[in-house]
Amino acid sequence: MNLIFDALASAYTQLYKMNWVPQQNWMYSGGDWTVMISGTRGIFVEKSKADLKKLFTALGIC
Repeated sequence: MNLIFDALASAYTQLYKMNWVPQQNWMYSGGDWTVMISGTRGIFVEKSKADLKKLFTALGIC
């Protein structure tokens, strides 16, 4: 996924003339799961149990 988001960040940088690189964090939530990745660390949690504030803090994003 990091490779995909690296490619998207590069494409958005060129397309919108805004600096999106390097990508550092990403999040996906769908179905029953939420996934947050920051660098080489990640958290997979059932969406119904996800507290986004706590997850951001645990990964050092906020």
